[in-house]
This record gives sequence, structure tokens and C-alpha cells, in this order.
Amino acid sequence: MKISTSFLFDRATERMSAIQNKLATTQAQMAEGKQILAPSAAPDQAAAIQRLKGEVQRQDSHMRTLEVAMRRYTAEETALSSSNDILIRMKELGIQAANDTLAPDDRKAIGVEMKALRDQLLSLGNTRDNSGNYLFSGTRVNTPAFAEDANGNVVYQGDQTQTRIPAGVERTVQFTRAGTDVFSRVVRDDGQAVGFFDALDQMIEGINTSRTGKIQQGIADITQMHNSLTLSQAQNGSDQVVVQSQLDVLDENTLRIKSTLSEIEDLDYAEAVARMNKEMMGMEAAMGSFAKISGLSLFDYIRG
Repeated sequence: MKISTSFLFDRATERMSAIQNKLATTQAQMAEGKQILAPSAAPDQAAAIQRLKGEVQRQDSHMRTLEVAMRRYTAEETALSSSNDILIRMKELGIQAANDTLAPDDRKAIGVEMKALRDQLLSLGNTRDNSGNYLFSGTRVNTPAFAEDANGNVVYQGDQTQTRIPAGVERTVQFTRAGTDVFSRVVRDDGQAVGFFDALDQMIEGINTSRTGKIQQGIADITQMHNSLTLSQAQNGSDQVVVQSQLDVLDENTLRIKSTLSEIEDLDYAEAVARMNKEMMGMEAAMGSFAKISGLSLFDYIRG
């Protein structure tokens, strides 16, 4: 069997080129820190990587939504707690004003404090979240929930729409709240329904005019308001627990997915360095062989 010099030369060149390509690929992998540089190099792995990245993005998006909800709930919790504290103080003042031994001027002094507390409640009803959205306007988040008309009466400017967001498998939590559900109207013994702020205004008027019947009615109204706000606080706390639990689940899932993604996508530098050294040794050996083959000639063969 005859083997020509050109055949040996071509084979040596091909071997050098193959080793050089492998070495270049390894060096590129180390520069990028990735196992796969192009989807065509490993279609199955590339498809798995894209699927896992898409899942991470979906998890992150859901977490951002829940984090916004948590910040909103925290602002609501503060507003509701402060409102309840004010109602407790107003009830104390109402009981004090109902005392028959109190002089009219003393009641008017109490009325001044009651009016200031009422205005503070109105301000809390228009609390905003970190994004500047009104908490208790329903879906009309850019409109103050409550405002006074020309006669000084408080009117609700939001809507009754309640939106919910997913917080787990087949579970949702309330995201927007209507102000009339939180600062809800009271229902009196005669069946009359009176708005939250209207009832407070009537009580303040009764204090200023020393009308004991209105003061007593106001005390009963505030008891209902307090109960309503307490229920809203309980709902808020329940939603926070659910959302935080789901955030913890999503965090664990995201960590697991990212770990799997890293195993498929990220480069094992220790293995890559060992492989590169092996390929460099192979390259040096191939270059040595090529040098010897390129120096061969027929006369060298005859002299040998």
C-alpha cells in the first residue's frame, strides 16, 4: 500500500484544524461562562434552557405583582389601624359629651376636637400607596376616594369594583378595595342607613348643640364603624398571610428552577480548564507531527 506525502500532509492539517476548533470552542465557553454557545450545538439543551428561562420570567413577574400587593396591604394596614384608634378616641369623647353635668361650652370644646378627628379620618380615607394610587377608590386609583361637596358633605368618588389577583393554586386575594366597604355606612335601629362621615357629622352637630339623643346615637354608630373597620383589618391581615406564603413558595420554586438552569447552561470551569489543557497538549503534539511530516521528501527517504 502506497501512502503519498500529500495524503499525510492533508491528514495532519485536518487533525490540527479539528483540535484548533475544539480549543477555540472551549476558550469561547470559558469567556462566556456557558456550555452552549449556539442553539445548533445542542438543540435539546437549548430548548430546555429557553423553557426554564421562560418559567423564571413568569415566576418573577408573579412575584413582582405580589410584592406590589404586599406594599399596598402594608399601607392599608397602617390607615385602618390609625382610623380605628381615632374612632376609639371619638367614642371616648362622645361618652364624655353625653354626661348631663357637662356645660354647653365644654361640649363645644369637645366638638372642636371631634371635628379635627373627623377630618383626620377623611384624610386617612384618601391614603395613597407607594405608587401614588388611592387605596380606597376601587379601580379609580387616580381619584381621591372621598371629597367634600359645596355643603361640606363627604361624598364617595371611587367605584365599587373589586379586583383580585392570583395567590396560589386556584386562590385569589383582593387587590383593590372600595372606600364604602371600609368606611361603611351604619344601619340604625329604625332601619335607616347613614353614610360613615354623615353619621359622624350628625354626632358632632349633636355635641355642639347639646342634643343628648344625637350624641347617644353617634356613640352607637361609632361602635358599628369600629366593628366594620376591625373586619377590614382582619381581611387585610388574612390577605397578607396568603400573599407572603405564596411569595415564599415562588421564591423556593425560582431558586430550584435557577439551580436546574445553571446545571444545564453554566460552564463547569474546572472541567473546562482540564479539557483546554488536554486540547492544548493535543495541539502541540499535532503541530510537532505536522512539522516532521512537512520536512519529509523522497530524497530523505532514499538516504534513509
